Amino acid sequence: MSLCLRATRSLVALVRTKDDHFRSPSSGIGAAQKLRFMPHDSIFDTTENQALLVVCARKTIRRAAIAGIVWGAINLGVGFFAVQANFLNAGMLVLGLLMLGAGIAAMRKPSLHSLLSEAVVSLFLLSWNIGIDFLNVRAGYADHVNPHALIWPAIAAIVLCREYVKLGHLREAIGAMDRATVKEAVTLCKLLFKSKLTKSPDIAEASRKRCRLKLMTNSVFCAQRNLARAFHMNRANFRQCILDVNKKRIRVVVRHPLGKLTYAFDKKNSDKIRNWLAAAAQPRV
Repeated sequence: MSLCLRATRSLVALVRTKDDHFRSPSSGIGAAQKLRFMPHDSIFDTTENQALLVVCARKTIRRAAIAGIVWGAINLGVGFFAVQANFLNAGMLVLGLLMLGAGIAAMRKPSLHSLLSEAVVSLFLLSWNIGIDFLNVRAGYADHVNPHALIWPAIAAIVLCREYVKLGHLREAIGAMDRATVKEAVTLCKLLFKSKLTKSPDIAEASRKRCRLKLMTNSVFCAQRNLARAFHMNRANFRQCILDVNKKRIRVVVRHPLGKLTYAFDKKNSDKIRNWLAAAAQPRV
C-alpha cells in the first residue's frame, strides 16, 4: 500500500473518531442538524465530512487572519503619516492597531470570535473613511475626497463579514477541534499534492491544479490546496456529482455546505476517473 493511500485512510479514520467534538455541550445539537438549514448534499452530514469541514474552516480563518494583519499594518503605516497632517487621523492609527491585534489573535487561536473581531474592526475602518470624506465635503474640501480610496476598505469589510456569516453555523465545532487534528490534516494534504501524477494511477488532478482526488477502493477523498476545501464520499455519491461521465473532459459539481464546488479535469485525469468508476461495475470473480 502506498504511503499516500495509508495517509489518506488515516485521515478518514481520524475524523471518524471526532464525533464528540461536534456536539454543543449546552444544547446537544450536532453540527449535522445545523447543516440541514444550508443547501448541500446529504453526504456532508457524515461525521468525517463534518470534521473535514471544521478543519477547512480553521484554515479559512487563519488566511483571514493573515489578510487582517496585512490590512492592519497598511492602516498603521498610512495613519502614522496622516496623523502628522491632522490629529483627527489618529482614528485610523487606532483602528489599524486594533485590526493588527485581531489578526494576530486569529492566527494564534482561530475561532469565530476572532473572525468576528476582524469583521467589526473592518466595518469601523470603512465607516471612519466615509465619515472623514463626509467631513471634508461639509468643510468645503471636496477636492480632497477620493472615492477610489474607499474601494479597499469596502472590499476588506465585505470579505471578512461574508466569511463570518458563511462559517457562523460551525461556532462550537471550530472551538472543539484540537490543533493536532488540523496539523495532521494539513500534513496529509501536502503529502497528497506532493505525489507524482505519472506514478499514481489512483490520483487525479483538476485543471489549474485546484484540487486532487485520491481514488480509493470504494470511496474518494478530495482536497484543495492549503485545505481550502476537503471532503470524502463513496463511489456512488461521487458518480452523481459528474455531469456527463462519457465526456472527454469530465466536470464534477459538488454542493458543498460552504458553496458550490466545480472541478474540471483534462482528458488524462478524466480517464483515470472513468477507469476507477468502471472497475466497480465489473463483476468480481
